Amino acid sequence: MILKIEGPIETFAKWKAMVHSNAEKIKKYGMTFLYAGSEKGDDSKFIGIVKFDTMEGVEAFKADEELHKERAAAGVDLANSVTTPMGDDLLEQYKG
Repeated sequence: MILKIEGPIETFAKWKAMVHSNAEKIKKYGMTFLYAGSEKGDDSKFIGIVKFDTMEGVEAFKADEELHKERAAAGVDLANSVTTPMGDDLLEQYKG
């Protein structure tokens, strides 16, 4: 399953440091960041495209209160973040 996550953050650098410090949880939940970044010229507007290996990984990520606290401490505005499931018919890393 692929999710698009977007919303306000304090800074991308702070968000990225939080992600790196949670590398074991990312592996545990079967997450792969296909893209994560901010808008050019405004590093407080975040978008991430995340691939999960399983639906159980998605559910475990959503239920991880400790991780949500860490995300909030890193400047993620959880109340105004939007998560959108993406369709299964897609191109991934296409260079043709």
